Order: sequence, then structure tokens, then C-alpha cells
Amino acid sequence: MSTPHVTDGLGTDLADQILALAEAARREDGVAPLSEHTILRVRHGAPAGSSRFHTVTRDGRVVGFAFVERIAGEPDSGELVVDPAHRRRGHGTALLRSVRDDAGPDGVRVWAHGRTPQAVSVAEGNGWRAVRELHKMRMPLRDLPADAPGGPRTAPELPEAELRPEVADRVRVRAFVVGQDEEAWLRANARAFADHPEQGQLTLDDLLQREVEDWFDPHGFFLATATDGSVAAFHWTKTHADGAGLTDGEPVGEVYVVGVDPDWQGTGLGRTLTLTGLHHLRDAGLPWVHLYVDGDNEAAVRLYASLGFEVWDTDVMYAPPSEGVAPASP
Repeated sequence: MSTPHVTDGLGTDLADQILALAEAARREDGVAPLSEHTILRVRHGAPAGSSRFHTVTRDGRVVGFAFVERIAGEPDSGELVVDPAHRRRGHGTALLRSVRDDAGPDGVRVWAHGRTPQAVSVAEGNGWRAVRELHKMRMPLRDLPADAPGGPRTAPELPEAELRPEVADRVRVRAFVVGQDEEAWLRANARAFADHPEQGQLTLDDLLQREVEDWFDPHGFFLATATDGSVAAFHWTKTHADGAGLTDGEPVGEVYVVGVDPDWQGTGLGRTLTLTGLHHLRDAGLPWVHLYVDGDNEAAVRLYASLGFEVWDTDVMYAPPSEGVAPASP
């Protein structure tokens, strides 16, 4: 077991090694160990003082990695991955200890994506406890035969994406325009996710980084704009070319982000925009759509279930043991 090296940034060589490591783990485990946000931080760097990178190396190669994002007033949020060829050697334990010891004043939480046996074993074996669940839900967009991955499935009928009469003359639904809508969307996103800093504190640089990703498609990014030009609600869809674990490589869709400005809550815009995006993905011929939703957000889970989504997998966030509780031996 090696002691992790902790830095505020990464060089190009280390970044490339970490991306390759994450891909090797994805192929081995069937689930991506690092979120898109972390991948972008590895690839593009992070604002000064916002992030910490923990790396374990053997013979000059990265065999373990953890990323931690720091948000004022909140516990640090982290993820970690160990090379499949170097597991069961204490590297996961070393990374957990490193992010705990390096944590900010509000502590740290670490995500285990897909709740894989390896991640659960490392977290729980070191006394970390589950404090949050993020459900991954899926829905077929077309009828799937018995020999299809995840099949057979019958696609549910999608209701039409109609605006309620009381808002129909106050907003219009249209696609995002690159170079025009960034600031208005950022304001709406910050207001819609004021209680969710992971999403609500996205910056213009964060948005621009996503705009140059291969998957970005403004035609699948829907806004409900008010007469004053402000964004009342939005639904940003995403297409995963690799199948996101739902197919053997056929592209699938994602309900990437749905948000409603607090002043427009209760107007039905969230449901309308959700359906707008789902129709877009279905019309593109995609077999599946998936999304992430907090396990304790019962209203959202009920909404998605009413449309035909089912829980498929769950990510778990772990917190370190309470002070005075010794972690397990590596």
C-alpha cells in the first residue's frame, strides 16, 4: 500500500493515466467509477482552491485515484477508483484515509457508484456509513425483444408535452441557443438548485466545458422562457454513445438535468419539460432513457414512476466513522 500524493492540480500525463484507469474500472465493473463532473475536472483542471486530487502510484503509474470537490458550508464531496489489477492491496483504504485526513472543516462524503461489491467492502470495512442514495431509473423508449439487453420490454405511452392553460401565454418552449442563453440558464439553474450545491454552483466555465463535449446537442436542451427573457424551467437531455450500461453499445438517452425556477414552481412546467425531452429522445430512435434522482425525493420518484421509469441501480454516498470510532484494518 502506498501513501497517496495530494495536489490541487494535475499534469497532462497524470490526467491521461487517470482517465485510462477510470475506463479500465468501468469495463471491469460495468459502471463508471467517476462522474462526468470529476472527469471534466481531471481533463480541464479546477478553479483554484476548489478541488483536491489524491493519487497512488506504483512504478511511476497511477493505480489509485480520488477526487474531492470543496463547497463552502458543505462537506467535501469525493469519488475514488482503484485499478482492477491492483485491488485488494489496501489502496482503497489509503485513499479513504487520505480524503478524510485532508477534509475541510465540514468533513467529507464519498460516492460509491453502482454500489459495487468492491466499493461497499472498502467503505463499510473501514467503518464508513451510508448517508445518501441516488437512484438510477430507466425506461424503454421502444418495445424491446427478449434477446435485447434488459429486454423484453414494452415502452409506455408518453403523454403529450402540453403547457397548462394558465401558463401557455406566459412562456414558450424552445431549444437552447449557444452563445445567447448561457447566462440566463445559469441564473435559473442556481435558483432551481439553491439547495443542491453540486448542481447549483455550476459556473460559466463549467457550462462551456460541457458545450464542447462530443455528446452536447443544443437541440436536446429545452428551455421554457418567460416574456422577459428569463428561463422559467429547463430540461437538458444527453445521449450516451456507449450505451451507459443499458445496451451493448447502441446509444441511449438521459434526462440529464430538469430544473424549475422557484417562482414557477407548481405550474406544471417540470412535467411539461420532462415530456418534451422524452419525446425528443424517443423520436431520435433511442431504445432507453435513464436518469438520476435522490432516493429521498419521493415526489420526483413518484413522477418518474408514473411516466414508466423503474429503479435500475443506486449510487451510495458514505460518510466516515464518527470521531472515536476506529476504522477497520486495511
